[in-house]
Amino acid sequence: MTFPFKNMVLALVLGVAASACPAKPVVSVSPAGPFRFEALVDFVDDALIGSRALTVRDIDAMMARLAELGVRRVSWGYYADGRGGLLNPTGTTVDYKGGWKHYDATYRELGNPLKVAVESGHRHGLEVYAYFKPYENGPAVVFPTGSSQAKEWGLLDCIGGKLAWMDPFVRDHPHLRIKRRADDIPLPSAHVAVRGIRLTKKDAAPTRLTPDHIQIWTSPDNFRYRRSEMTFTVRETVETAPREARDHQGKIVMPKDAPVRVLTLTGLDLKDNYILVTSDFTDGPPDFANSGLAIMAALDEQGREIPGTFASGGAVWNKGLVNFREGGLMFDYGWGAASVHLDAPNADGRTGFIAFARGRNDYLPGALCETEPEVQKFWLECLGEIMAAGVDGVDFREENHSTHTDHPEDYGFNAVVLAKARTRPGNLLANIADVRGEAYTDFLRECKRRLGGAGIKMRYNLQLDFFRADPPRNRLLAYPANVKFDWQRWVDEGLMDEAILRFFSYPYSAIFDDAVAQEMINRCRQRGIPITVNRYVKHAADRLPEEVQRVRADGRFSGFIFYETYDYIHFGPTPGDARVTSPILLKTLAGGADGTGLK
Repeated sequence: MTFPFKNMVLALVLGVAASACPAKPVVSVSPAGPFRFEALVDFVDDALIGSRALTVRDIDAMMARLAELGVRRVSWGYYADGRGGLLNPTGTTVDYKGGWKHYDATYRELGNPLKVAVESGHRHGLEVYAYFKPYENGPAVVFPTGSSQAKEWGLLDCIGGKLAWMDPFVRDHPHLRIKRRADDIPLPSAHVAVRGIRLTKKDAAPTRLTPDHIQIWTSPDNFRYRRSEMTFTVRETVETAPREARDHQGKIVMPKDAPVRVLTLTGLDLKDNYILVTSDFTDGPPDFANSGLAIMAALDEQGREIPGTFASGGAVWNKGLVNFREGGLMFDYGWGAASVHLDAPNADGRTGFIAFARGRNDYLPGALCETEPEVQKFWLECLGEIMAAGVDGVDFREENHSTHTDHPEDYGFNAVVLAKARTRPGNLLANIADVRGEAYTDFLRECKRRLGGAGIKMRYNLQLDFFRADPPRNRLLAYPANVKFDWQRWVDEGLMDEAILRFFSYPYSAIFDDAVAQEMINRCRQRGIPITVNRYVKHAADRLPEEVQRVRADGRFSGFIFYETYDYIHFGPTPGDARVTSPILLKTLAGGADGTGLK
């Protein structure tokens, strides 16, 4: 049943559920079938931002609201739901004001959130798909090493801190994560003293960062840095940039061979694990800038650069701890190339510095290597949990939050990968990508066999951002590098019943004018594979009605996914109180289930 918009809004305002549930949808595998509205529930976000633990009544209320809006399919993010959820820092209140406690209590209350969602969705006439990200086994939630949170909740070590949110399988099998190459960093570099520091400006223009303004701070454990009293000398030169430097968006900030101003600090003997350079400026426009991966080099006794990682204040989680004065920093986090202004004011402890730590992380935070037989077995066990929950389909996505690094190109060198790659002629790096890609495709084939045998649909996210020769640099942290994701083969072999056109960095217009997008769309259409467009509601903002209308009117797409419920459905103070808080979404879906009201 389709509810009139006026009555729907009244019901939502009053918090009253509609008097009837829509009928079970009829699913078509044809791109020419009924246009369908869908919703993505990344439930960990819903659980983290709430002021309390969520209950079965809350899930049921969410499904009721979605059905009233005209949604006909829900994709539910899977995070070890069948095993009680990921291990998490239950007691910390950093950033979420009790959210981790509520998250943990929510998973204990629900037992298996995916199963609860499936049962509730079916009661309200909705299809429910699981949203399965095989590489999402340990998002990069890091607590600085010296923090009390790291001591209490840390599970695995990384440079600068402790990882604290992961599948128990990762905690118990850390060696099965995606491994770094081991042939380019001399072993003693992790302990050698820093005897000099080289600071490189992106150009040769004069700078206000003179020797009397430079400060060095250090810490043994990346927490509450203290200013070093060590004296040093500074030599200022104009040189030729030895390499190109880009920021995290891919913009060239320092061209190779361009003249650049360099400040070389000597006379140091710094042995602490973490070394930070900043200034004493409290105001004025800063001028000493460069990419965070090019602005500083730590030097040994012979003046050679010491391999290391950097931090400049960026973070996704635990931002409340990012403060070199009172907290710590996040190293090797994926945004290290962002531009740094070394002489910007730093009173907040979050800006105006660059920090260095020796060495590189041996593994990516929590992403498992697809070529390891034990990993494939584990992933298929996860699929079994998903299927047991009674889902109507499974969405697959390799994009994740567990591969964060500033150096993605250095990972994928597990022994099992190298052993296979070295038996092949030609370029080793290309062979590594082929070996890993074949292993991942084999995994998808087995998933398709099991899902098809159970009558469960398999859908894949075709990544407009990443499945191309030149992916945006700001998205490289979200994917495992050195893997050939052979999406064309997946389509041609029939490994997907349906497809999702997904993008984050590329603009909405790319759906209609980007060459890669057109190849994806045409290839799917030639094989009768329905394609649904995924869109972040917050990215669309007030343009959402027009964007939905354009996709629907195009005629090539079977539906539109409103990503994600976190942005438009919030839970009230009492169980069962779920409210649609986005006026633009209400306006967009004013026509109800069939979208006929869209203008």
